[in-house]
Amino acid sequence: MATTGSLAAAEVAAQWHDGSVVFPDDGRRFATRGGTHGTNSLGFHERELPFAPGPGMRRIVVLGDSMTWGTTTAEEAWTRAAEAALGAPWQLVNLSHYGYDAEQSLATLHRFGWEYQPELVVFASYVNDLVPTELITVGEPPMPAWVAPTGTLPWSVRRWSALARLAEGAIRSAGFVERESSDTYRDVLLRMRDESAGHGVPLLILGLAPHVLAEADLVACDVLAGAPGRCETSMRRLKDQETIALELGIRFAPMVEALRPAPPGGWFPANVADWEHPSPAGHERIGKVAAGVIGGFVR
Repeated sequence: MATTGSLAAAEVAAQWHDGSVVFPDDGRRFATRGGTHGTNSLGFHERELPFAPGPGMRRIVVLGDSMTWGTTTAEEAWTRAAEAALGAPWQLVNLSHYGYDAEQSLATLHRFGWEYQPELVVFASYVNDLVPTELITVGEPPMPAWVAPTGTLPWSVRRWSALARLAEGAIRSAGFVERESSDTYRDVLLRMRDESAGHGVPLLILGLAPHVLAEADLVACDVLAGAPGRCETSMRRLKDQETIALELGIRFAPMVEALRPAPPGGWFPANVADWEHPSPAGHERIGKVAAGVIGGFVR
């Protein structure tokens, strides 16, 4: 009885530590609790939008990860800048989520995307989407949680037990190495393409890259990135993603050039050594370039 009570207390403490992170379904695996951290009631960094578009409105659903989630506020995400540049009647619905891989973006499309009745689906694919999301950090102080579909315990157990997620996360975080899988990425794009085609909606992929790639010289870029090889790996992954998409007949638009008008490191967030995510000015620039790509696709 004492052991059972101790486990129950530990589970309650672990779930409290999860804070605003919830574990809603097998596909997405984790999400933000609606209404926290500037999110809407569904947990997205977006306005409260009805599923049905207004009269004359034309919708574009955008999927992605933290590169599209935005900075401090939802208004600063590049999707808002793109929407403003496209103008009426277009409305971009930002269904991205920090930490998501391609599989989770597809699950988001399946669960929510079609509810918004889009005329175009945009997958803002970041270079690390070749790497499945397996380990995330939750709570304060940050603790690792294992959210991969496979694990020592089945996902059905880990989904409902914070203690199981944290226990396996603690074990696996020691010496954890990300695994890159072009096959998984290809499979997800194939399913995303087919699901979009089944709804009669075109699919466009925007290939996002770390903002330090504003520096075209890869050696100098690595200095900004803080480690050798980061920029070369990012460019290689971006090219691999483009190759896979084109082989599947999916339109792919690399967005590296959206960064290049800036001076090297010009998109760094203020006072934050973040070599990947753009500042609000970077989001503004990406949004304007994305609007040109999207506009050429839908008009």
